[in-house]
Amino acid sequence: MIVGFVGTIDDESDTPISGNGKTCSMTGVAYLDYLSGKEIWSNYETTFSSQVIGMQKMIEEIGDTPHPDLILCISEMQLVLNSIGSSINQVLFIDMFASQLRKLDVDIYYDTQRFRNIHKRLRIYTDVIYVPLKCHMDNTPCNNNRCMKPHKIFLYAHKPYIRKWRKVFDASKVGKLYNTKEIVTDKLVIPTKKRVKELL
Repeated sequence: MIVGFVGTIDDESDTPISGNGKTCSMTGVAYLDYLSGKEIWSNYETTFSSQVIGMQKMIEEIGDTPHPDLILCISEMQLVLNSIGSSINQVLFIDMFASQLRKLDVDIYYDTQRFRNIHKRLRIYTDVIYVPLKCHMDNTPCNNNRCMKPHKIFLYAHKPYIRKWRKVFDASKVGKLYNTKEIVTDKLVIPTKKRVKELL
């Protein structure tokens, strides 16, 4: 399964799409999975990931061995995919990557500010789309992406669409599970069709 945590579906949003709880939500959901016995690999630092490595290293380590209890958490997916280069290489990589993950029973969670900034092919493969809503503790929405007050993150499902929020996280508690100031610089280097096949 491929799950996206996005700031907004379209280019525009009524609320800030940076600092709105995307990575917090992904981390919170992954932590609940970790508590249920799943193994987490991430490209950003958490207190519970068994490996903190780049996406390319994840692919290489998975190889062709099934990992039914593994979840990959990729922050800033749009930057990781854009590092591949041409649209043709991105299509090839995404097709092979998504089909390989399903064969190996590996799930992937990713976050991105704008869903439409993600390559169309990955948008098609994304099974679940979550959109967080950051609120103050009194449940009033917070529109300040650098607000230092305590927050709750309400997680809504855009796909499949469900009107009521699915989960709610205390951002101050989840924030202790990962480095909230980390700048993710993960990159893929996949210049040719041959190299993609070697990795997958």
